[in-house]
Amino acid sequence: MPKMHTQGFKEQAVQKALTKDGKSVKTIAQELNIGYSTLQKWIQEYKSMKPQKDNQRPQDWTRKQQLQALMDTASMNAEQRSQYCRENGFFPHHLDEWHDSFIKADKKSVGSNKTEMTVLKKENASLQKELRRKDKALAETAALLVLQKKFQALLEGKE
Repeated sequence: MPKMHTQGFKEQAVQKALTKDGKSVKTIAQELNIGYSTLQKWIQEYKSMKPQKDNQRPQDWTRKQQLQALMDTASMNAEQRSQYCRENGFFPHHLDEWHDSFIKADKKSVGSNKTEMTVLKKENASLQKELRRKDKALAETAALLVLQKKFQALLEGKE
């Protein structure tokens, strides 16, 4: 019967294997009394579940990843931020750039919303004006049609 290891044990084993400290994965597996292939499988599972930030340049991160990094580091001091940045493969100045880009995007959206709203209001007014014009034309056409039918009815009555 295979041994059942807790999720916490698996995570600690993977972390220990990834940091290595000069030891091979085989040595770490022997120390933990688990099979080498089992530890390799756990490492593979961990890497497949981990976000793919590691192999991306910081400039290629998605807005969602950037926002997550900003939220993670919001309450950290400078030393903790630097440590976080080293662990995640980017520099502290990237955090500042991302922060500024989020603020600029927010200001742009406010400004563009006003201009967009003005354009939409003008478009709405012109569409309403055109609709009133077409309603009048339709009413006039309907009135002419009714008059034409009445006129024909009068002509038929005289004959």
